[in-house]
Amino acid sequence: YSGKKVVIIGSGATAMTLVPAMTDKAAHVTMLQRSPTYVVSRPAVDKFANFLRKILPDSWAYSFIRWRNVLLQQFFFKQTRSNPEKARERLIGMVKEELGPDYPVETHFNPSYNPWEQRLCLVPDSDLFNALKSGKASVETDHIETFTPNGIKLKSGKEI
Repeated sequence: YSGKKVVIIGSGATAMTLVPAMTDKAAHVTMLQRSPTYVVSRPAVDKFANFLRKILPDSWAYSFIRWRNVLLQQFFFKQTRSNPEKARERLIGMVKEELGPDYPVETHFNPSYNPWEQRLCLVPDSDLFNALKSGKASVETDHIETFTPNGIKLKSGKEI
């Protein structure tokens, strides 16, 4: 794929991983999705966990970190289920903060469902957003009409 335009069909965890990983060699990477998903950036390195590993025995650090992560996930899940509109606004707001005011976040990162009705995608250290901001990657939200000799024709008429 080196030097070529690449289209990744789908916007699940695999696509979220492939898009930024392929931008170093590909001429351009497009993530084609039928519908948006929620995307959240998290640090790739858990500094608090690393600190605990330095001061506690491994088994204690592992147990503490595991329980902290489980409790945080449960808390976040309960908050999103009890106030889905507020959670939606915050999740989309985080993407707007990442991509800036000129990026069509409402088109590409605003799912039709509430948070946690389907899984959220986590991206490490904003790598997907950095790939999009660099211009080496893009997102298309549309349906495939047909494959052509030059790429993919979308139902909107656009060819990628």
